[in-house]
Amino acid sequence: MLRFLSAAALILALVTAPLAAAPPTAAAAPDTALRADLHCAAAFAIAASEQARGSAAALALPPMAVRGKRFFADVGARAVEQGGMTQAAVRDLLVAEVTGMQRRAAADPDRELAAEVRPCLARLDAAVPPLQTPDLAQCAAILTLAWEEERAKGPDSAAARDLQTLAQVLIARARNGFIAGGKSGDSADAAIEAARDAIRREAADRPGGVDNYDIAHCYDLGAPDAKSHY
Repeated sequence: MLRFLSAAALILALVTAPLAAAPPTAAAAPDTALRADLHCAAAFAIAASEQARGSAAALALPPMAVRGKRFFADVGARAVEQGGMTQAAVRDLLVAEVTGMQRRAAADPDRELAAEVRPCLARLDAAVPPLQTPDLAQCAAILTLAWEEERAKGPDSAAARDLQTLAQVLIARARNGFIAGGKSGDSADAAIEAARDAIRREAADRPGGVDNYDIAHCYDLGAPDAKSHY
């Protein structure tokens, strides 16, 4: 059994989410475009599952935790609301797609995953906007929120300490950048606080919260300088 068959469980969980009821007489098969979207939804579910597992091949693909799941949910809803399919029919088709991918991936699962996902990325970009690239101040705010969440679980944990260090590095770099751009120290601090408040609002009110940002970029911005020893 190939490792990404576990994505079938993700598919089952997602398609049992409440959707609009299909018409009582609906027994339609998906048209070509909808069938292609459902195929891509299954591929994205697999990629998201593999990325959560830490698969290097999956992590080489665009992040799917937010965008892939949103695409999946939207396509599933459209299949019921506009395509006339029942939830059971959507589920069965998606599981069949996963089974087909599993069969084709017998020799090389990583290669098959990329081969299934990459042709679908244009559909993903058209349906769900790409992740936003945060600036230094936004990254400082995002990592500060992550640190606060981790600290609430265990203030002395290694994860909390690492996030605190990274957040402090990003805050310092953001502050220096503002000052280099002509702001006073007080104005730089105010700009950092404003960015933090904005990110807090997004985390609370925007679907997907900070996961709409390319958080990996923040780790790049917080990486040690070539001549640094911290």
